[in-house]
Amino acid sequence: MKVRYRDVTVPAVSEEALPGVLKRLGLYEDAASGKATCYVCGAPLRLDTIGAIAKLDGKTVLICGKPSCVGKASLLASKASAHRPTSPP
Repeated sequence: MKVRYRDVTVPAVSEEALPGVLKRLGLYEDAASGKATCYVCGAPLRLDTIGAIAKLDGKTVLICGKPSCVGKASLLASKASAHRPTSPP
């Protein structure tokens, strides 16, 4: 599923699909047990407080639902993808 917000299309995961996605990423146990933390602010996360999943610094991380954290993570991911070397044609 994708959600359109302003001029940005964002991949989205339904609440029902989230546990399966987290299990595939190896993040479910930490999120379900409350051991997971927000990559940006360090707040503890539970399954119902995850706002985003991002690939940052070469690893998949969880972000809380605070708009400031989701925005910062989006900015970091955008900067990281802009600096990735592209393969020659």
